Amino acid sequence: MALARWFSPDMRARIFSEVQVSYTVLREAARDYSRSGMPDHQRWDALRSMIDSTAREGRKRVTATEYRSVIGSRQIPNQASAMPAEAVIKLLERPDVWQAVVDHIVADPASRREVLLRLSA
Repeated sequence: MALARWFSPDMRARIFSEVQVSYTVLREAARDYSRSGMPDHQRWDALRSMIDSTAREGRKRVTATEYRSVIGSRQIPNQASAMPAEAVIKLLERPDVWQAVVDHIVADPASRREVLLRLSA
């Protein structure tokens, strides 16, 4: 219910624009799970601003980490950041994970450059 009440036509247009906003970010805006202490309307205003600036900068998504930083809440590690490097490497053995990595590198020129620079170092 808390999430639906903030879905004004203006906000819907922003959320479903060319910038991806994860459900985690929307849930955080609606419920303040990470305990920023910021009032609801300020969290939603911050999200509106982030979506607009992300689009202006030509980026494609608003991440939960970025959003939590903007609203001043505690960071919540995601599963991947809490995993040891060996576990992440093991995941690359899964065909679906490997394909997702390859697809990302092919689709994103910046990541392709970063991967090639790291491999050549």
